[in-house]
Formats: sequence, structure tokens, C-alpha cells
Amino acid sequence: MNLIGLDIGTTTIGGVLYSLKEQKTVKTVVKDNKFIEKETPGEYLQDPDRILKDIKTIIDELMDYSDEKIEGLSLSAQMHGILYVDAGGLSVSPFYTWQNQRGTRVMKGKSLDSLVSEKLGYKVHSGYGIVTHMSLMLDHQIPEYASKFCNIGDFVCMRLAGAQTPVSDITLGASMGIVDIRTGMISESLKNLNLENEDIIPTLVSSTEVLGEYRGIPVIQALGDNQASFLGSVLNKEVSLLLNYGTSGQISFYGKTFVQYPHFETRALGNEGFIHVAFSLCGGHSYKILADFFESAVKLFSPKDAVGAMKVMDGLDLDFTTEDIDCLPLFLGERGDGKELAFFRNITDMNFTPENMIKALVQGMINELYRFYKGLTEEVKSRIGILVGAGNGIRKNNHLIKAAEWTYQKPLYLLDLSEESCLGAVINAGKGAGIFKDYSEGAAVIVKYKNTKN
Repeated sequence: MNLIGLDIGTTTIGGVLYSLKEQKTVKTVVKDNKFIEKETPGEYLQDPDRILKDIKTIIDELMDYSDEKIEGLSLSAQMHGILYVDAGGLSVSPFYTWQNQRGTRVMKGKSLDSLVSEKLGYKVHSGYGIVTHMSLMLDHQIPEYASKFCNIGDFVCMRLAGAQTPVSDITLGASMGIVDIRTGMISESLKNLNLENEDIIPTLVSSTEVLGEYRGIPVIQALGDNQASFLGSVLNKEVSLLLNYGTSGQISFYGKTFVQYPHFETRALGNEGFIHVAFSLCGGHSYKILADFFESAVKLFSPKDAVGAMKVMDGLDLDFTTEDIDCLPLFLGERGDGKELAFFRNITDMNFTPENMIKALVQGMINELYRFYKGLTEEVKSRIGILVGAGNGIRKNNHLIKAAEWTYQKPLYLLDLSEESCLGAVINAGKGAGIFKDYSEGAAVIVKYKNTKN
């Protein structure tokens, strides 16, 4: 028996064919995902029909490779963003991604996302679907034939299943700002927004709902990439803290009941509890920013000497048990707070060296999120026994691994494979197809670490 897991990321679209008999991924396909060229600044648009085409191409390639029956497929999708579809389920707009800046516009002395948050009674940010929708509504830019809006994962699953009306689940619905995760229902406070068309909101289904079939394969509802990455990375969710460093950065942990912690966003893990997530906007990209700075310096002072700064940085032996320069790499600020930006400080004539700048930056990448972890209750911290590293930002950076273990004083485990979100979608597909009774059973089969530590 085989399963397919897919992921629509911001920069890549991927898929894996997982063999339950061999208990391993037997085929992986990855394609680039791009923004629409010549778009309006701050929009960050993608083409939903091109994404659908790429997904179909990936599925077809995985099917051609499979020599066993494929029991189901599911999809992980970049969260928050929306597109519009007509009554027949065809796209009538681009996909407005999570990076969309329409919510930052100032109205009555406040940003639009702040005004929408006040009316909803919970926090939403620029890039959340409901904020983007409100901006388009105010500008009279809702497409003429728009019947529903939905996330890109909802759209792709609808089309794969041969349906005409998109549905969403609690993970993607909440990411668009339309779901109250405490009740698991469409938020009653949406009425405070005075939407011109209340029917434009998609209905909710289970994260493991079977929507139809694609070429004979059951299509299971999409879920958010944050939840999928957690599912595909964490073997024992009760005792693990997931450190995910890619373009951005996140730490997350599991809880059975709805609780809110300072600096953490609470998100539903399907119908199996919640994950609590803290964010850094720059994440693993901070390391490249410093590498680019060093390369610019070499080009300025010695233009004939090319240098691959990243390789040089990776090869250094850095000691994270000592403190020298202090850095907090807020190169893109903080979500919901544009006041504080990145800094290097505590610089003296003795410690101002490239090595210490690199060490400070790496330690700062860990500290940016560790400061939120430190503020958690002792009950939470006492049950977290291991760290799990996900994303290329930490997987390919031994400095970050060393800094994390030193700071948290816990062992860090890395996944054997790199496609965490696809593996999470595989687990969701397995549950939807009735192969796994719950996510923990799926993780026990699929999640494997390439190193073990005592």
C-alpha cells in the first residue's frame, strides 16, 4: 500500500510517494513555485491554475512510479492566503499569499489588520485571507463572478476531487481568520465586518474528510503547512519542541486543550488538540544576510577575489559556551511590531571579529525564539524533553544545531528526510483513508530520525 503527500510551499511545490510496506519514501518530486511577474508591489501573487497544473504533474509522476495501489493523497498548503472561485469552482483571481501587505494600509490612524482584529475580537495580520478580502472589498476589487474564497490548498483539493465548491478545514480556515478554533466553527464575529456577501465564506469539513477521487485515488482535505510540518517531524508530540528554520523561523509544541500563552499563537491540530507556535519573520534567512554582507565587503575592498562566504562560515569551529557580541537578528522586525529591528551590541575592540559576529548572529537566531520559550509555564517546560529540528535553515547549519542544544540544554534530533510537510500530508492521508486511527499512530510509522542521542 502506498500514500501520496503533497505540499504547496511559497517557493517550492513538492510531493512524495510513501510505501507503507517498506516504511519509507520511495519517490520525491519537487518543482519551483514562483510569484507572478510584474505584480503590484506588496501583493505577492501566485497563479492558482499553474499551481494546480504542477500538482497534477507531480501526482501523475508519482502514480507512474508506484507499483502498488495508492490508498489516498492529501495536501499541505501555505497558510493564510486566499483566491476567489466562481460557481463552477474555476479560479477568477490570483492567489493572494500570506506575504500580502494590503493589511498594513492605515485607516483612521490604525492599520487595516488592527481594525479587522478589533471587530473580530481576535488577532489577525496582513496576509490573512479575511484581511485581504476586506481590503479588496473596500477597494471594490472583488472579482465580478466570485462565489467563494478559499485557500490554495482548498482550491487544489476541490479541483482534484472533481468538485465545484471549495471547503476548508479548521487549520486553513483559522489561518484565513474565519474560524474560532475554541469552538471549531466559523466565527460568529464575522458579522461585525458587514461583509457584502456572507456566502463567500467557505464551509468547514474535517481535516481528514474524503472529498472525491483523482484518477481513482481518494483525495483527503488539505491542511495547513505548519500543522503538516509538525505532524511530519515530531515522533512523540507530548515531549517535543519543534524548531523549524526555513525562510522564516518557528518553535512549536503540542497541547491537548485550548490554552493561550504569551507570544505563542494557538492553532488546531485537526481535531486532535492544538499546537502553540511562536514566530520569527527572518528565521534561517538571517544567516544568508550576514553571508551576503561579507561577500559585499570582499567585493568592495578586493573585487578580484571571489569568495563563497557561506562555505567559509559553515567551516568555522564556533564555541557557543562563551558570550561575546550580542545580536538579535530582527532584520524584518517582529510580527505585529515594526518598532524594533536587528542589532549587534556589546562590541569592544577585542571581540569585534567576523567569527564573533557569526557566532552572535547564530546565537541570536536561537535566542529570538528561546526568549518566548523561557516565558512558558514550568508545567509546559518540564514535559518537553527533546528538540526536533526541521527545515533546511537548521538541517544544513551545524552551528545552529550546536547553539540550540547549548541554549535549551536538550538533545536535538533531525529528520531522516527533508520533506516534513509532505510527510505530514502522508499521515493526514493515512488517517483519512482509515489506515491510521490517529496522528500518533501515523507518526510512529512514518517519522524517523537520522541520528539518536541519549
